[in-house]
Amino acid sequence: MVNRHVLKTYTAIYARLQKLELTNNSSPSLLLSILAIISSLSVGSVIAQEAASPITVPVATARRGTIVSTKQYTGHLEPYAEVKVFANVPGKIVALNTTVGQSVMKDDVLAETDSREATLGVIRAGSAFSSAQSRLISTQANAQADVESQLAIAQEMLMTAQSNLVETQSLAEMRVRNQLVQAEATYQAAVETIEKSKTNAEQSLERAKVERDDAESDYARNKSLHEKQLISDSNFESVEKRLRLAETRLEEAQVTARQFEEGSTHPSIEKAKAELAVARKLVEIRSWEREIALAESKVTQAQADLNAAQKLVEAKSWEQDIEIASAAVRQAEEQLKIAQEQASATTLKSPIDGIIATRHLNVGDYAGSASSPTGNPIFTVIGVKALNAIWNMPVTDARRIHNGGLVLISTNADTRNIIGTIDFISPMVNREDNTVLVYANVPNSVGTLSHTGGLKPGGTITVSIKTGERKNVQLLPLHAVLHIQNGSGTIFTVEGNTARREQVSVGAVYGGEIEITSKLAAGTRVIVDKQHQIQDGTSVSIVRE
Repeated sequence: MVNRHVLKTYTAIYARLQKLELTNNSSPSLLLSILAIISSLSVGSVIAQEAASPITVPVATARRGTIVSTKQYTGHLEPYAEVKVFANVPGKIVALNTTVGQSVMKDDVLAETDSREATLGVIRAGSAFSSAQSRLISTQANAQADVESQLAIAQEMLMTAQSNLVETQSLAEMRVRNQLVQAEATYQAAVETIEKSKTNAEQSLERAKVERDDAESDYARNKSLHEKQLISDSNFESVEKRLRLAETRLEEAQVTARQFEEGSTHPSIEKAKAELAVARKLVEIRSWEREIALAESKVTQAQADLNAAQKLVEAKSWEQDIEIASAAVRQAEEQLKIAQEQASATTLKSPIDGIIATRHLNVGDYAGSASSPTGNPIFTVIGVKALNAIWNMPVTDARRIHNGGLVLISTNADTRNIIGTIDFISPMVNREDNTVLVYANVPNSVGTLSHTGGLKPGGTITVSIKTGERKNVQLLPLHAVLHIQNGSGTIFTVEGNTARREQVSVGAVYGGEIEITSKLAAGTRVIVDKQHQIQDGTSVSIVRE
């Protein structure tokens, strides 16, 4: 191999020849001959010189290792958790405590909404709770006395009903028959009264006729005298008034008399007759028996009420009343807790550890709840302590993976070989490209969105998946093999102090190593650097570490 110093010598000689204008007077063949002679002499001297001083080279021996074959897919990262934070209690936003990009811990305060309505709810619930407690205290104090009082009242009612039954059994028939006798007497008295009134009316009518006749005679006589001016006008007017009064009384007496004519009815007699008919009917149907039956039913009902009251006492029913009142207290207390939680919920807290990714509303905006169809979130918080690696892979490749399997994740930002765990393989196949969607959980050691470190959601990634494994494979450093082509390559080995050129069969390249499929003797030392300075038979010395 020609030394660099020799090449420099060639160049210098050729330049000198040009200056001597040999090129103008000599043929090109002559110049080439001269150069060839010089070259042979120089190269020979260099080789002899190099043969005299061995070249120091580093060596390595083939190692046995395991080769893992992989396939790579392109995907992206998403937050493992992305939570839209809505108002727990709808209302106007009165404070925002965080900014976009800020790291937050779970339960850190993010914002506050108007708490006035929630505070009123706490006051109302507290009042209801106090009332329920008061009712419980009253029930505990009075429930037993109330039940025992009901028993005493039931006993008294039974005694009263029994007394009424005895009285009814003894006197009911007598009362009904006496009522008939009284009705008959009343009717007879009414008839007699009418007869007497009829007689009086007839007598009054006769007297009114006589009085009218006398007044008419007196009027006729005085009228003649008045016409002859024998009596004064005032006297005649008195006579005339007496006649009119007598006629009026006659008319009244006639009206009264007509009330007692044959076929006329009189209210007092009709009423007495109706009462007599009722009294006779009551006797006819023996109505006292119905009264006795009603009194007996009241005794039966009073006895049932007494039995029920006795059972309440025996069962200590006041204990159930106390339990009902206690349940009401517990329910009111629960409502109070809910109201207090709602009041507390006006303070909006982060549901996860993460980063404020987006602020959707500002102070003064109305914040609706998550259940509201028109409600908007206040913040979006993303969790980045772990991320989701998402990619698509062919169905045939997906058969090699399973949930819980490991993959290697690399990013364009020189983040290499982060281990992810597969946690979802879609059961659906994309018909357009015959692929399935795969998710893997990827830890993020930094867990922030800073520019100085940590995986970032949205970034493109390369996912490496193991497709096979071969053990006990013979490996050399990749730069130890030269002229790799068509499954073969050249290596230089060291025998004693001499370099030997060998052809070997090679396989795949894995990282910085290459598989040697030819058999190498155990302990074979292979030169791994400076191969361009040596050739077969070159004297070498091994670098001593």
